[in-house]
Amino acid sequence: MSNAMLDVTKEIRIDHDNVRDLFDRFKAATDLKEKAILANTLVREMAIHGDAEEVSVYNDYSALGLGDTAAHNKEEHAEIKRLVLDADKTSVDKPEYDSVIERAVTTFLTHAKEEEDEQHPIMRERLSPQDSDKLARAFLKARKAVPTRPHPHAPQTGGLAQKAAGMQGHLHDKVVETVTGRDFADLRFTHPEI
Repeated sequence: MSNAMLDVTKEIRIDHDNVRDLFDRFKAATDLKEKAILANTLVREMAIHGDAEEVSVYNDYSALGLGDTAAHNKEEHAEIKRLVLDADKTSVDKPEYDSVIERAVTTFLTHAKEEEDEQHPIMRERLSPQDSDKLARAFLKARKAVPTRPHPHAPQTGGLAQKAAGMQGHLHDKVVETVTGRDFADLRFTHPEI
């Protein structure tokens, strides 16, 4: 359990870096089973990341003078979720599989770069170390409660409706993953235990 002060931008960056790493591994993979495992992990990580940001980090954007940015980010997340759902529904043996995964990941990474280059410097400037730590812990806690698969038709408000739907979606997704026997790759970068 980490008692050290956390930086919310670093915790968000861990997710982005994991998607970058998983995608590099996916592109290098030649075995279909390995590609499927990496794709399952990409889908899971992108789904968790998006919802966790929406129910934690983006809720504080208005106080940082980033209210319009939060709305913009949620619009981008909605598109990413649709693309990730397409990737989740496409079978590994389909000829279009790689391009469907690539479209979802490329859209995610474009959004991630925008956050890292434009929004994170503002967050580091305007958040006190204590507020950054509090937000980082909220983000990490949210990662444990949100759905593990994309649900683009669920509420995207970041509020109570999304949190309630997320709890139900999280349980549903765990059942689906267990019943379908989905395997996942290890992540290269990890968050601290809180």
